Amino acid sequence: MIEFLFQLIAVIAYMLCGIRIVCFNRNDTDFHRGYSFLATLLIASFMGQAVHILFFKDPVTLWDAIFAVLLAVLICRAKGNVAKLIWSTS
Repeated sequence: MIEFLFQLIAVIAYMLCGIRIVCFNRNDTDFHRGYSFLATLLIASFMGQAVHILFFKDPVTLWDAIFAVLLAVLICRAKGNVAKLIWSTS
């Protein structure tokens, strides 16, 4: 029962990460092909991990769920901006 809770938390966190990056609004930021490629790779990996957990029923531990939530918090604080995840303003 507790494993199901960890799976649910991890799936929601991974889907939130992918959707937040997809919904990033560029407004006046510069376009860099490298960051765009990294964002695409992150979206694919987050959504792929969520699908993998849902359909292949891999056991998700507490630490996997905590890591997924930590990633979701970081991405939501950066408002989906992948460049901001890498480079910080000083």
